[in-house]
Amino acid sequence: MSLYLEIPQLDKHFPFRSFINKGDVLVYPHWHKEIEIIYVTQGSLELGINDTSIRMKQGEVQFINGGDVHYFLASPDSERVVIQFDLSFFQEVSVLSGQERPLRDVFTEMEQSSWNWPEETAAKMLSLIKSVYEEETDREEGYAYIIKAKLFEMLTLILREVPRSTTPRRSRISEKTVSQSKGTLWKLERIFEYVEHHYQEAVSLKSVAEYMGFSPYYFAKLFKKNTGMTFVTFLNEYRLNKAKWILLNEDNPMTEVAEAAGFSSVKTFHHFFKNATGTSPLKYRRTISGNKTART
Repeated sequence: MSLYLEIPQLDKHFPFRSFINKGDVLVYPHWHKEIEIIYVTQGSLELGINDTSIRMKQGEVQFINGGDVHYFLASPDSERVVIQFDLSFFQEVSVLSGQERPLRDVFTEMEQSSWNWPEETAAKMLSLIKSVYEEETDREEGYAYIIKAKLFEMLTLILREVPRSTTPRRSRISEKTVSQSKGTLWKLERIFEYVEHHYQEAVSLKSVAEYMGFSPYYFAKLFKKNTGMTFVTFLNEYRLNKAKWILLNEDNPMTEVAEAAGFSSVKTFHHFFKNATGTSPLKYRRTISGNKTART
């Protein structure tokens, strides 16, 4: 398992870190002894934990136990807040409190997906996560004390309000499963690289399947199973996000935007953009430009 061991660079006196993870990132199977929290602030995330696949949506939170093998595939427009901490963070209080349940068991036995919590509990957890991330980002005087206080508040929330899981705890993922997962992600990475280099061309499911050496049927099944969407949906969303970037950063005519983003015609581009966003590309650009002006 050492191949997949990740060792976060945490201060031994303050074993904590948080960061933003953006875009269509592919993270290979790995594990670490620290607890990890993932909060999806935008887009979606295909998360694998041991032998379980989870599709996370905006506003949802997932806890990952130390020792659990996990990997994820994120949508191009996605964003996640990631928090990691070692259980030694709570050591002094856990010794003093005489807590009967070891801290490791508290995190192992909790229901780790926020969509299975009461709404009020999930809202409290989101508030704590946002506060912790903001303090770590701003780093104003005393930020470490606030972070520590918020994490203790988080622990109390887990003990008092987060339900215990009704699903039996599975053992750590097998070497065989890790190997298979890494192989699948390697295939997906090749597919994404192909789209990145050819999205301005007439890409089809058949052409990518041939590039990968797969039958169209196998390719379509593989992609849908591991991303939660069809290849055509992914390709269109990829092109849509390219178009949004161009509209935000350049002043090109719509014909050039459509061509640069890989759409076959302005009409197709306009139709897809409006269906996906609820507004036309031109109105989208004017709205973004207006907001940028208002902020300056």
